[in-house]
Amino acid sequence: MTTMEAGESARLLEKLASPLVGNCPDLDLQKSLVAALEEGIEKDRKFDRHVLFVGAFELPGIPESEGALFDTLQLINLPSSYEAEGTAVPIHALATNQNGFSLAQAVGAERHLVRYTLLTMSAAHQLEYLRRSGFVGKEWKVLVEIHYYRRRQGVGRDMLHKDTFGETLFVNLNYDTDVDIPGPEYILNPTVVPEHEEQIKQSLPPEFLNDLRWVRGRLGKPAEIGIAPIRPNQFVAFVDEAIHHMSPQLGGRTVSGKELAAFLAKTYGQDMVQDAGAARKAFHEGCSGVGGFLRSLWNDTTPFSSYLKVVPAEDATTWFNLMELAETPGTQADRLTLLDAGLSNDVIDELLDENWPGYRNVTIPKAAQVPADAPLKRQASADALNKRVPPPATGDRRFFRTWVRVVRA
Repeated sequence: MTTMEAGESARLLEKLASPLVGNCPDLDLQKSLVAALEEGIEKDRKFDRHVLFVGAFELPGIPESEGALFDTLQLINLPSSYEAEGTAVPIHALATNQNGFSLAQAVGAERHLVRYTLLTMSAAHQLEYLRRSGFVGKEWKVLVEIHYYRRRQGVGRDMLHKDTFGETLFVNLNYDTDVDIPGPEYILNPTVVPEHEEQIKQSLPPEFLNDLRWVRGRLGKPAEIGIAPIRPNQFVAFVDEAIHHMSPQLGGRTVSGKELAAFLAKTYGQDMVQDAGAARKAFHEGCSGVGGFLRSLWNDTTPFSSYLKVVPAEDATTWFNLMELAETPGTQADRLTLLDAGLSNDVIDELLDENWPGYRNVTIPKAAQVPADAPLKRQASADALNKRVPPPATGDRRFFRTWVRVVRA
């Protein structure tokens, strides 16, 4: 498909490829759903899980009038992979004990969950894409799976990934938050994973794959690891096959003293590290005790650089700072601390990239882990340096996650 041959659906998919952030389409409905589910959990503690599958619904076709869908669709249950073992029926992605469909029934949320999800899909232009693409209702139907994340705490060292098994067209995250928070980090139009590409030839409609190939050609190579900032009660929506994503690294990446020392030895040589370490020890000994205190009063302290034998004297201050970090127990040095110590941003990029493999590798279900597009600058790092990062939010991140899947009719 050339640029001139691109249809309406391909041009719309190009607009949707970058994560789209929008306002909650019905805030009162969102708040009432959260309140009802939490009240139900208080009454029946077996649903006290950090995440629950709360139901799904099918779209066998996409009518011209989206309003016609709201009163005709029903929330349905799906089995877990364990429950469906040996069958070909569609499953939900969570564990058996994380099924909250009966909770949604008990609190009367079925119809409201369908409406809420459809409103988001409409606001994100996903229903429009499904209508323009034309494949729904022929050999394919849409299966929308809904998860309720009650307690999504800060993730330690996540990895670039796809959540799903090659059936998902769109992913929507509807946040229930009263403060600004960072949304997912992502690579737009990443290098394809051949094993996964072979899988989706069988699991996704040809019409969608044609649109996707055209969009990939238009977007070009990725330039950075982006981030989707979220304001109170907003949603973010994205095309699952157009990005790799990960949970945001809240607070920025850090390295331990041991990791810093290993990087310095690899980058500059073990002899430099040993020299700076020995000089630091001698310098501290020279400055300690009563004699060191008296010398400091008379400004007669032997400078750190005089103890160095391998490290150039002009680099003494930087190496002193680095060895203080490397040899201090419990060190967790972030970018700003490393800049203050004297490292350049380019060197810090190498250090963090080496010790945060989640940004260098991609994991996709049913495919082997492969290297990501690397190295890429993180938008989140630039935001932190320019003080554009919102203050850390207290408590848990709470949101609804929707997978807009497509399965054989």
